[in-house]
Amino acid sequence: MLAGIVGTALGGVMLGFWWAWANGSSFSYFYHEIVRSSLLYRDSILTASTLFNVVLFWGANRLGWERFAQGLLAVILVTVPFIVYFQSSAGTW
Repeated sequence: MLAGIVGTALGGVMLGFWWAWANGSSFSYFYHEIVRSSLLYRDSILTASTLFNVVLFWGANRLGWERFAQGLLAVILVTVPFIVYFQSSAGTW
């Protein structure tokens, strides 16, 4: 499960650097203004971060790392209800 938590965080950091590059901004701006201040993008950020775990899960499954893949899947299953909640709350908190 630790790998899933780290994978989600790494996916979020990768998203932040890509977003900063694509928008001619900085990672700091992405973190402070988009992640922490914008309620509209919460679900999208968590979805993109979790998708990194899906890629890791696929790789672990192909390599036969069953326990590693199970931990990743557990984290994915825990984050999905949060994504649904964030989508249903539509920018409100």
